[in-house]
Amino acid sequence: MPQRIDGLPFHEFLMTEAARTNAAPMTGEALAPGRDRPTERPRIHFDLANYREQVYGETAICSYTLLISTSAGAGVSVRSYNETRVMVRLAEGWRVVHVHKSPTYTSPLAPAER
Repeated sequence: MPQRIDGLPFHEFLMTEAARTNAAPMTGEALAPGRDRPTERPRIHFDLANYREQVYGETAICSYTLLISTSAGAGVSVRSYNETRVMVRLAEGWRVVHVHKSPTYTSPLAPAER
């Protein structure tokens, strides 16, 4: 996204909304206009692929590919995002001070024609 989001309210809203019983699941895509919510909430599984942790004194950088697998009536789909989290050790413990998330590159199934 080209926007910077400061503070926790954005994430607090997402977590609160996801916890509601009748809420659409956090699958990374909104329901299409006119489409009803599914009668059964899809199952969602999160994996971290290619996890790497670098520690430099009181600062740590964690990078990985987040895989979100969703099982619904239409089958299983997988979305992926590259994420980086920067943490700093403060008096009260480790705190996340920066997060970056971007969609992963999707390579074509066949080589481009020349």
